[in-house]
Amino acid sequence: MNALKLLVAGMGILLVIGLGVLGWGVTRGMHTATSHGGGADGGSTFTAEVMLPPGSHLEQMTTAGDRIVLRLSGGESERILVVDPHSGQVSGRITLVPDGR
Repeated sequence: MNALKLLVAGMGILLVIGLGVLGWGVTRGMHTATSHGGGADGGSTFTAEVMLPPGSHLEQMTTAGDRIVLRLSGGESERILVVDPHSGQVSGRITLVPDGR
């Protein structure tokens, strides 16, 4: 019976240690995630001007991986601009051309 009590006590101690390590890992992950951003926490920020083609306007904005994707309409044709959020530079342009059939 004493062996069973020791086993239960040991498992309880391991459970408490495991929960402590899990809590430490979660809080460390939160700290790492917030320290890479910009703005209020003192990280780097940027201001960028993305030149739109004449007559174009922003239809939609989304993210793809670590890029910002802007869908433009109006002007000559629809376009998609891919922007690097770290530098503010346009890293790709896609022009959607009608097939003409």
